[in-house]
Amino acid sequence: MKLKIFTSIFFSALISNSVVAADQLGSRNNPLKIAIVPSGHATKALDSAKPVAKCIEDKSKIFINIQVPNSYIAVVEAIGAQKVDLAFGDIVSFLIAKNKFGAEPLLQVIRYGTTTYQSAIFVKSTSSINEIKDLEGKKFAFSDASSASSYIYPKILMKKNNKKFAQEVPTGSMDASIIALMQGQVDAAAAYYNPPPISAKEKDGKSEKINDARNKVINIYPNIAKETKVLWLSKPIPNEPVYARKGLSEDLKAKLVPAIAECIKSYPNSINNMQELIPLKKNSTDYDEFVKEVETSGLDIANIFSKK
Repeated sequence: MKLKIFTSIFFSALISNSVVAADQLGSRNNPLKIAIVPSGHATKALDSAKPVAKCIEDKSKIFINIQVPNSYIAVVEAIGAQKVDLAFGDIVSFLIAKNKFGAEPLLQVIRYGTTTYQSAIFVKSTSSINEIKDLEGKKFAFSDASSASSYIYPKILMKKNNKKFAQEVPTGSMDASIIALMQGQVDAAAAYYNPPPISAKEKDGKSEKINDARNKVINIYPNIAKETKVLWLSKPIPNEPVYARKGLSEDLKAKLVPAIAECIKSYPNSINNMQELIPLKKNSTDYDEFVKEVETSGLDIANIFSKK
């Protein structure tokens, strides 16, 4: 697969107390390459990442080149070709990169105080869709074919229930999927879900606050919590990892892991709504159940990615 063009920016900083060989990975002439798979607009993602990248350079004393790919799967091919050393990706791109190229998870994302999230299928509150069986023959919006929450888990659900959507509408982003639902272009939309905060007040059985994809468009639809309902929730899915290509040196990983964790904490929500990162133990099994779920689902993952 050809790599799509990367938007990139180079951050430089003086390295003190050490002399780095000109061609050594992490030097000025050979910076460590980090890819960010954005959940929104690539240019905005790059601008938002600037202070984080500078912080990582300052703390790790490693020169960095930040890249924002135009697709989820492009980062996987870049990891395999060693054109990317570290990735802020999604969980499915990690799964493919791990199985195909031996990628290693280094840190796990924490959002809303938890290391997991769920896939949700949203419908309008006034919809006649009240059960999974009612999705048969309906129009369905998803953000990206490589998204666990907006595509893969709903596809597994429909397969298990022997149901099919009449039309699958790729929107390119989860907020676009929610907008398509609100505008009546589709009957259902899938996206990520985290429970509302415990402190949230309840009105008519609806929380005033939401911690899921609907929050992305709450400025457009301030009453979206009341105007939509959650039809279905998946089992917990582990939050995506920050992962490294196979063969990245232990010395670089040892410097990068604490630096990245500190910088995300200093600049929360600057990269893909990441609020905190925790280091993963080597050979972590945190993603084993997710891998098993996908691999035993009967879905043709290769065919899913051919949609891209």
